[in-house]
Amino acid sequence: MKRTQIYIDEKIYSYLEKESKARGATISGIIRESIKEKMNRKTQRIIKSLEEAFGVWKDRDFDVGRYIRTSRRDRKL
Repeated sequence: MKRTQIYIDEKIYSYLEKESKARGATISGIIRESIKEKMNRKTQRIIKSLEEAFGVWKDRDFDVGRYIRTSRRDRKL
């Protein structure tokens, strides 16, 4: 684990103090937990998007080789 220092305004600090007392956790622990939750949400959004896109072209007749040859007509392969 790495140590870092951050600056937060009074309103956020006050919220973190109250949350810390209510949960019985440290402020740094709450901050770490919040960051991990945000990272997990982002990862889940990416996975969901990939799952939604999976198979979108499965019913299309698509020849990759022909596409590449067509798009690169001006180049020698």
